Formats: sequence, C-alpha cells, structure tokens
Amino acid sequence: MKKKLTAIILAGAMVLSLTACGTKEPEKTETPAAAQAPAGTTAAAEPESEAVTTAAAAEIPAAGEGGTVTVTDMSGDEVTIEGKVEKIINLWPSVTSSFFVMGAGDLLVGVGANSTSIMNTWTQFFYPECVNIMSMGGIEPSVEELVTQSPDLVIVHPSSAKSGLAQQIRDTGIPAININYNDYETMVEAYTILGQILGGEYQEKLTQWCTDVQDKLEEHRNLTADLSEDEKPVVYYIAGQGDELLTTMGTGSIMQTWIEANGGIFASDVLNLEGQEVTAEEIFSLNPDVIIVGGVYQHTLIDQLKNTDGWKELDAVKNDRVYNNPYGCFNWERFGMESLLQLDYALLCIQPEIAAENGITRESMVQEVQDFYQYYNGAELTAEKAGYMLDGLQPDGTAEVPAQ
Repeated sequence: MKKKLTAIILAGAMVLSLTACGTKEPEKTETPAAAQAPAGTTAAAEPESEAVTTAAAAEIPAAGEGGTVTVTDMSGDEVTIEGKVEKIINLWPSVTSSFFVMGAGDLLVGVGANSTSIMNTWTQFFYPECVNIMSMGGIEPSVEELVTQSPDLVIVHPSSAKSGLAQQIRDTGIPAININYNDYETMVEAYTILGQILGGEYQEKLTQWCTDVQDKLEEHRNLTADLSEDEKPVVYYIAGQGDELLTTMGTGSIMQTWIEANGGIFASDVLNLEGQEVTAEEIFSLNPDVIIVGGVYQHTLIDQLKNTDGWKELDAVKNDRVYNNPYGCFNWERFGMESLLQLDYALLCIQPEIAAENGITRESMVQEVQDFYQYYNGAELTAEKAGYMLDGLQPDGTAEVPAQ
C-alpha cells in the first residue's frame, strides 16, 4: 500500500461464529445429492458443528421429507411446519437465487415482484422454467392472494417481517417465516433454518455450503495474516448496479469481509464511508491499487475507467489491476450461495502471488466453477461457459446489455 496509508489503523477482521447449516438443471446428473462435494471442501457427512451433529442424532424428519419441524426464524418467531414442503412462495428476492443454485426451483410457486430481476440469462440457463413462476404483487401482497396458491410455506420479505404479515399468514394455517442475510454469518443462520425445513438433499447442500464458507474464510485469513500494511493493496469496489463509477458499498458490508479476508484494504473503510456514494475527489486522492467492478454495468464501467480523464490515471488502471466480478444466478460479490466462489476469486485479484502459491489460478477457478454447479445444482458446465461466467458474461459469451 502507498506510504500515505501506512499509518491507518485497520478495522479488525470480523469474527464469524459460524454453525453448520444442510437440485432442476439444464443437464442433470442422475442423483445430484449423491455427487461428490467440490474439491477442497469438508464432507458434510462428518460435521464439526454441534448444531448439525445434534440434528443428525435426533433423527427427526424435516418437514420437506413429510415430517414435522419447528424452527425459530430470524424474527425470533417459533414456527412449526408439518407435512411435505413442495410449494413455496418466496417474497424476498435475495434468497430466490439460492433456490435455483441448489436445484430447488421446482419448489417455488410464487416470488416477490422484484425477484423477476434475478431471472437473468444464467438463471434461465440453469432453470429455464423460472420465467413461468408467478410474480406476486410486490413485497407485501394481500394474504388472500397468497392463500389462493395454497403454499406449504411463505418466506416473507425482511422489510415486512415486523408488519404483522407473517402472523396474518400463519393465522390462515400456512407457515410463514422471515429469513434474511447481508453477510456470511447471517447467511449461515438463514441456510440453517431453510435446511431444517427442506430436509433431504437440500439440507445436505446447505450444510455443506456452511461448512465450506467457514473453512474458506479461515483458510484465506490465515494465508494473508502475515502481510505487512505495505503489502496490502487498497481495493475500491464499484457496485455496477447503474451507470455510475461513484457507487460503492460502505463499511460493515460483505465486500469489506471478502476484501480484508483476502489481504486487501477496503477503500470505504479508509474513507470512513457509511453510505454507498463517494466523490471522485475522494477516489482520486486515495488512488486505489485495485478496482473490482460488479453488477450488470461492469463492462460499461470498466470501459469508462480506461477512457475517462482522472480515472485512467489511477494506479489500478495504469497497472492493469481493474477486474470485473463474476455473476451467475446472482452477483458473486453480494449474497447467496455463489458468494462462496467469491472468496477464491477475490484472492486471485487482490493477492495473485499468494493465490498462485496455493494453486488458485484462472484455470483452477474454471474447474472450481464447474465443480460448484455440478455439486450444488447438478448442472454440467463446459469449461468454456465457466470461463464466460468468470468474465462476467452471459452463457452465450456476450456482455449483458443493461435495461434502459
């Protein structure tokens, strides 16, 4: 890092108290649940988590398997689900992608109106029928509208969790829960609850994911623990949800977690930025070493970085350390099951030498992407398509054209 930043005191790495949590594809294998876990993962059959061990010892069938299960959701409400869970209405878009990644798209009979934006070309590649799932009326449709679909479970939107909607739904005899997340720790909590409800192969996948993300975070923090401040690049993240170079994420976000875990310094932390907007003057003064651009506008914004006065003079641009961020059913750098892949990808961008020393290369990432979707989704991606995903491209190899 530049000399001017040496004296900055970095925020301590967030400590995750993780507990273990438990596929319709374009080209399915015979039994996705029996597939080998991706290389480098810890087998879910030998969980280290006390929560998983206890659940396994109890041998109580999950509701997804036709049993009865009682969970405490993320509002603190105790909810009992009886019988097989085969029809789910999910009103929170951020968890929609997880259903498609783990091959559970067939369970969704309705989604919140905003979830339609997640039905991108990769989601359609993995699950073509996603475009036929009913879009409900916003984040808080009427209870009457929900009841007409006869769901076995409703997942409410976090913003309506305290409005009484969940209880109104439960009063009709339909179970309703609130699960939500904004970082790795809360994803583990949410996937634990969801796994307990779904049971079977879905619980196995979610349990495996929670184990994998815990192990991966610990591994990467250990790999970068001995770096000096001068060896840590300042990383500016651009959200890419719009045609704007000055929209990022503030401190305390999941972006800070994966940047710091991989030996980087989060630009928003240096700037004490709590919101999502920053000024050009702040970025030019900071002169970041690495720029990572996510979102559907990533290719447009990378072109702007390389051809706009002021921006093209930044060290990250001059030294060719501007990177796109991959996306599948959802943006890797944000939330959802694909965020597990972000950890190795971020190390490759932020500390390429450490990555190479530990076998993380472009070629290994292609294989990792293939293994991930084979195990969690049952889909067989070619190396070519896995490469397209790494490059932030659509399944046909073209850049997504943002809606105007």
